[in-house]
Amino acid sequence: MPYQGHIHIIAAGENLPATYTASFRDYPAITRAYVFTDSIVFHKHADPGIEKARQAVRSAISVSKNTSTALGIPFYDEVIFPPAYDSVRDALTRIHREYPTARYTFDCAGGSPALGMALFALAPWVGGSVRAAFDEKVMRAVPLPDQSPTGLIANPNYQTILALLIRHGKNEKKTTAFVPVQRQYLYDQLWPLYVMARAKKDPPAATYKKGRKAADELSQQTFSDFMAGLVKNGLAGIDVLDTNRKEKFYRITEKGEMAFRFGSDPATNTLVKTVLESL
Repeated sequence: MPYQGHIHIIAAGENLPATYTASFRDYPAITRAYVFTDSIVFHKHADPGIEKARQAVRSAISVSKNTSTALGIPFYDEVIFPPAYDSVRDALTRIHREYPTARYTFDCAGGSPALGMALFALAPWVGGSVRAAFDEKVMRAVPLPDQSPTGLIANPNYQTILALLIRHGKNEKKTTAFVPVQRQYLYDQLWPLYVMARAKKDPPAATYKKGRKAADELSQQTFSDFMAGLVKNGLAGIDVLDTNRKEKFYRITEKGEMAFRFGSDPATNTLVKTVLESL
């Protein structure tokens, strides 16, 4: 996939115009900018002091947008609603899905602490680099660990398994945790979608009937290796029942969901595409 430019994401604060302009000194190749703003900034307040501060941020966004227009750089507003982490995650997922090969940089100095922390926490998932001021006046780069999920789920079968865990593990009680899914059920669901790692071809349809050559079959051992890999890398968890400790159940972890969001390819199969669009 070709290079898709340099996307700069910045948290909105009163100093946004100066921060945004300074960004071009360190990142002269920016091709697209997204300003993430706390939703409360757009709510008028009866207290004159609070309203003055919010108006200052709104004006800063307008000035920065004019600067971007003058430079010919597309400028987009992203309004972040509480809880900030979920809202930033959803926005960043959408942007990354549209520009998966772009370079990502982040300025986390403006906005609320929750917004800054969310951007800081999610930047590694798109391979982004971060700048922040902390308690200093000068922005500086912040070293981040490499947590890009690309290498972890490059095999399309991992993407399919994670999609199955999400689709079949959704909790009807609407709690945050995904419910465990039975091992045999996962195996049966993966079987018709299985793609051999050596075979560079489209996966078979989900309605494909058994009858392939033995070499093309998804063996129980291969499936066990897949699940062991997901568990080892923290993308899936494993549970057993007290009543039957031989039967294994798997559930996707938060890290697994994030890896699926940012590392899966919608072209893998219809299942992966559908689950991605539901997140």
